[in-house]
Amino acid sequence: MLPEIHISPALLVIAVIAIVFVVVLPFILGGIAHQKLAVGWRYFWFGALVMLVAQPLTRVPLIELLQSTVLVPVLRTSVVFTWIWLVIQAVTAGLFEEVGRYLGYRLFMRREPKTWAKAVMYGIGHEGLESVLLGGGVQIALTLLSALVLSAIDLNSLPVAQRQAAIQQIVSINALPPWSPLLIAWGRLWSFPLQVALSVMVLQVFRRQQRSWLLFAILFHTLIDFLTLALPQAFGESTAIELLTNGMLCVFGLFAVWIIWRLYEPGDQVRVTEEMKSR
Repeated sequence: MLPEIHISPALLVIAVIAIVFVVVLPFILGGIAHQKLAVGWRYFWFGALVMLVAQPLTRVPLIELLQSTVLVPVLRTSVVFTWIWLVIQAVTAGLFEEVGRYLGYRLFMRREPKTWAKAVMYGIGHEGLESVLLGGGVQIALTLLSALVLSAIDLNSLPVAQRQAAIQQIVSINALPPWSPLLIAWGRLWSFPLQVALSVMVLQVFRRQQRSWLLFAILFHTLIDFLTLALPQAFGESTAIELLTNGMLCVFGLFAVWIIWRLYEPGDQVRVTEEMKSR
C-alpha cells in the first residue's frame, strides 16, 4: 500500500512566486533602463541572442554530451579529474560568454557608438535569457510540473522501478524548506549586476582600445562560476552551502555595482538620447 504523497502547498506557492520573479525581473529592469537611460530595447534582445548562442546552442550541449559519454568513467573514478573538469567548465563559461559578448558588440553595433547605456541594456538582456532558461525559471517550472504530474497519477499503475523513482522525487522535493525557491530568485537578482558589469567591462575594449579588458571579464566570470561549482563539490549539496553560495553572489554583485558605477561615462547619455530621437 503506497503512502499518499502530495507536493507541499507552501513550497508550491513560493515556487510559483519565484518563477514569476525570475521571468518578469528582466523586463522590469529593461523597462527601467529604457526609460532612465533612453536606450532602445533592441540592445536587450542583442544581449539575449548572444546568451542563446554562447550557452544553450553551443556550450551547454557540448558540456552535457561530454559528461554523459566519454567522461563518465573518469568523472566517477577520479577526484582530481573531477576538479579539473570543474575548472574547464568555469573557463569555458567565461570564454564562450565574454568572447560572444565581444563579438556581439562588433556585429550588432559595428557602425554606431558603443556606449555605457547600451552596454547596460545589453547585459540585462544577456542575463534575462540566462535567468529564464538556465538560472531557475524553466528549471523550477519543469521540476514542479513533473512532481505535480507524478503526485496526480496512480503510482500503483507504474512499474516498480519507476514507482520508486517517482516517490523518491516527490519526497525529495517536499524535504526542501518551503522558502528554498526564493534562494534561486535571490541568486538571479544579483546575477543581473554581474552580467551588466561584465558587459560594461567588455565595452572598454572599444572605448579604451585595450583588449586586456576582455581578459579581465573572462577571468572575473571564470572565478564566479568556479566558486559556484566548487562549493557544492567540496562540501556537498545542502541548504547551508546554497545559502553560502548565494551570499557569495551577493558580495560579487555589490562589487559588480561598483564596477558599473566606476566605468560610467556621463557623456553617453546625451549621445543615446540623440540616437533615440533620430529613429
